[in-house]
Order: sequence, then structure tokens, then C-alpha cells
Amino acid sequence: TKKAAVGASSEALLAMLPEGPLMVMAFDFQRFAALNFFDKALKEDWQKNAKGAKDFKDYQEFVQKTGVDLQKDVYMVVGAVYGTFEDKAPQPFFIGSLKYDKAKLLSVLKEKGTIAAEEPYGGRTLYTLKDKDSSKDMRLVFLNDACIAAGSPMAIKKAVDLAAKKGKSVLQAPAMMKYVDKLDRKSMFWLAVGSIPGKVKEQTGGGMMQVDLSKAEAFTAVADFKNKTLSGELRLVSQNEAGNKQIADMLNGLKALGAMGAAKEPELGELLNGIQLSSAVDHVKLTFSISEALMDKLGAKAKDKAQGM
Repeated sequence: TKKAAVGASSEALLAMLPEGPLMVMAFDFQRFAALNFFDKALKEDWQKNAKGAKDFKDYQEFVQKTGVDLQKDVYMVVGAVYGTFEDKAPQPFFIGSLKYDKAKLLSVLKEKGTIAAEEPYGGRTLYTLKDKDSSKDMRLVFLNDACIAAGSPMAIKKAVDLAAKKGKSVLQAPAMMKYVDKLDRKSMFWLAVGSIPGKVKEQTGGGMMQVDLSKAEAFTAVADFKNKTLSGELRLVSQNEAGNKQIADMLNGLKALGAMGAAKEPELGELLNGIQLSSAVDHVKLTFSISEALMDKLGAKAKDKAQGM
């Protein structure tokens, strides 16, 4: 079996993630990149992507020039968002574990005009990424031989400090980890939002859509792909048994309404049959199971409808 690079696990990358994020998520990128649609996007649909076709004529040229094969060399990606939900510009942060040649990758970034400026910080160089939108102030840093991080200046500097053993990682933040620890982190994808915005908790809806979100405290999601089936769970954490049942009943009602159209749209019926909704004292849960064949059918149908509009 291929030996992964140092820091390839989500656990190792979480140790490099500064404390205090609003949201944390992780991709097992090698498993994600092995999916049929990703392979097709790289090898068949490259020219349809104007940006990709402009920079590199095809995927093989991308690999040859950057030295990075997305399907073989990128192991794990962990992302986070910092700030508050009221911020107009939340502060993103991503760290990836991968096999790469720094000199080669840096040369391509400069050649394509991706880097606007450089600044030293904590013994490393922070590269400002060029963007037409001036509000998106992003930095990139090579943290070590197996990890690259990109994000807002604040988040990147905290990550560099953390690499120098200054500050705390998210693993030392119980407010977030009490939700993350309950997830199956061996899944292809997982996500945790450690707190629900006040504006969302105040929403009650109206009429048949009346819900009680006043005690909602967190949201988590997990997704996996095995045996040609995408499955997973979405969970709203809320210590409100009556309110949780109310939400589940409303969603099941919407599901029943959708099923009425299944005679004309059999794929819709198949999709709805793969979705289950339930509630308990401390949560509302949606589980799903969708076959790859159904996803292909839905994708083709969506494409046909888009072309007809």
C-alpha cells in the first residue's frame, strides 16, 4: 500500500488548526478524487472549464508543470472558518497534506501571476494570493514538507505560530471538540458547526412551517462513499424534545408532498426513499443513502433541464 505523507490524517491536521473556529470540516481527498465524476472532470471536462483551460491545456500539463497529481498526491484537506456569523467577510482557513515540490509549485504560481506579494512571518514566507475581489485577502504558506495552508492573514499567522508551538490548536478547544469527537472521522467527509447563529435560533417560520430552533446549539454532517453508494447523516443538536419532533414532522410532511410527484419523476421517488428523518431528546437527524447510478441519473436530468432553460 502507498505510504501517506506525514500529517495525512485529519487528526494530525487538526493539531495544526488554530483554536476558535466557527466551523471545521475535513475531506479524505484521495477517496474523493477517486470518484467517477471527479475523474471525468479532470480528464474529460477540462476544456469546458474556462479558467482551467486558460492556464493549462489539459490535466496532464497541469500535473507536469505543478508536480502535483490531485488524484495521487493530495491526501487530506481540513478547512475552518473564523470570526463571527455576523461578519460580512468570514475568515477561511484550509490546510492540506500532500506530496509536493515547493520550488516547482512556487514557480508555477508566480508564472501564472497568482502571487501578488510576499512577507516574512515567524521564519516563513507568507504569499498574498491575487484576487479581483479586494475584500478577499488571502495568504498561502508552506508549513512543512508535507503541508500547505491558505486562508485569511489572521488564521495563517495563528497557524504559523502554532507550528512554532505558540498558542492552542482546535484539539484543545472543548467547545468545538465535544461535537467533532462524536463524528466518524474516518469518513470521506465530515463537518461540525460549533454554535448556531442567534438570528437562526430566533427564526420560527410561519403557518405549516412553524418550528422551534431556540435551543439549537450545533450542526454536524458526515458523508461516505462505499460500494457505489453515497450515505451519511445530517444532525441538528438541540436539547428540545418537543421542538425536535416538530421539525422532524414538518420535514417528513415536505417529504410526503414531494413523493406525490414520484409517479412522473421516478428518480425523485427513489431519492426520497433513501432519506429518513427522525428526532430524539437532543437532536433532529436526517440520514441518506443514494446509489451512484441514481446520482448519475439525477445529474444527467439536471443537465438536460438546464440546457432547455
